[in-house]
Amino acid sequence: MPKRVFSIKSWKTAGVTALAITAVSAALGAGGGWSERDDDEREPRRRAKNVIFFVGDGMGVSTVTAARVYSVGVGGQLVVDQLPYTALSKTFSADSITPDSAPTMTAMMTGVNTNQSVIGFGEGTEPNDFNRDGDGEKPWTLLEMAKQRGMRVGVVSTAEITHATPAATYSHINQRNNQNDIALQALPTAETYNERLGKGVDVLLGGGRRHFVPTTVTDEEGDRGSRTDGRDLRSEFQGAGYRYVWNKAGFDALTPGQGPVLGLFERSHMEFDYDRPRDLGGEPSLKDMTIKAIELLKGSKRRSDGYFLQVEAGRIDHAHHAGNAYRALTDMQALDEAIGAAAQMVDLRDTLIIVSADHSHVFTIAGYPMRPLEELPYAVTSYSPGYATAGQAGHGIFDVVYDLNQATGVVEESTDRNGVPYTVLGYQNGPGYRGGARVDPRLDGFAGLGGVVPGGPADPAYLQEAAVPTVGAETHAGEDVAIYAIGPGAERVRGTVKNTHIFFTMKKALGF
Repeated sequence: MPKRVFSIKSWKTAGVTALAITAVSAALGAGGGWSERDDDEREPRRRAKNVIFFVGDGMGVSTVTAARVYSVGVGGQLVVDQLPYTALSKTFSADSITPDSAPTMTAMMTGVNTNQSVIGFGEGTEPNDFNRDGDGEKPWTLLEMAKQRGMRVGVVSTAEITHATPAATYSHINQRNNQNDIALQALPTAETYNERLGKGVDVLLGGGRRHFVPTTVTDEEGDRGSRTDGRDLRSEFQGAGYRYVWNKAGFDALTPGQGPVLGLFERSHMEFDYDRPRDLGGEPSLKDMTIKAIELLKGSKRRSDGYFLQVEAGRIDHAHHAGNAYRALTDMQALDEAIGAAAQMVDLRDTLIIVSADHSHVFTIAGYPMRPLEELPYAVTSYSPGYATAGQAGHGIFDVVYDLNQATGVVEESTDRNGVPYTVLGYQNGPGYRGGARVDPRLDGFAGLGGVVPGGPADPAYLQEAAVPTVGAETHAGEDVAIYAIGPGAERVRGTVKNTHIFFTMKKALGF
């Protein structure tokens, strides 16, 4: 059963209420006051002391819509739905219509569009420098700018902390897959350290322990590392003054004012939120990590330099690549709860919260599915057994399509041209391709995630059907994604913009 996510309308903590949201929106000039000519030049009416940038990796508009239906029903509101400023973001990279996370996060962190697989360099850099002409320009990231100005900085991800999206905040490399090298760029004592980080990133929380541990060493959960240089970066980070934690107990013990923090909670990516309670060492949730990061970055009440925090829900993307919509939507729900928790903790008069995605996925909401029976504005003549009532099958989103026969008033399954029902959710390509003749999804014996045969489309293991088989994973999609914002500078989030606009919005809000 889906759980209701945190609502802005119920915010009470720290004086943040629905009225406060309205007041902040009014103070920022909601609904007017800007011209297209002034949009790139005019200063925000209020500067931000802090910026929190949430990235839902792979969180396209269809994912947000489906997560809304699953979490709060088709007529409900997620936290992101309640942020007062929105825009559409064009995600193309310098060399591709449909991008990967390296160029898109580079664009959002530097304002520079670049090529597939490239992190932190301009479009003059090819992946792997295959032309052997050297790397191009190395623009500053917003995190680097913030650090140079005395602000505290943090990076949080449910993916590996050296994965493309978090790495684009603090590193520069021409191949995103060189994660062992990316880890060294964050280590203050390494020869290849990114000197723009000053004394270092203050908070690093996520997965990817293998990139910090040698192949000859077994980590805390019994897994070997992937480093071939023999270096154990866990101890090297500790030697550089970092507190290192790897499980929930160590995480819970972290308190402000004791130096920078490195938290690596999994050998590879952290667990999907649905699977997290069964993790061997215990893992903090994305909400937990967001709250802890804010507490650590705020530090002493006397500190007035502010902070920049980037938070990524990295596993929305991975669930989509696996063709498993259930985990994509539950991880999207976890991100929404983290956004709500952050908004409770901060003063929205001095903190800009901005939310977006790096790209979309080939994920669709198909047919003309009816809302649950209790939500219909009229009585129906009859309905097929299994037609979703409120709260069942994620309010109907994890079900076959039920449509209304307008001649008879009967709600019945929608079918393909061979009379076989189909599901509300599906993928244009991916591992869910069945091949051969289709069967009723409720009776489908196709092996799901982890080889488990699901008990129908509402089962967490179910792989939604795909139209085209792929050799590997399901692919990204190239359509625009949404941007959501609240706080000082949020009024710049409007219209249809290139994803580089996110960088300039944050930069301008901070007065850089």
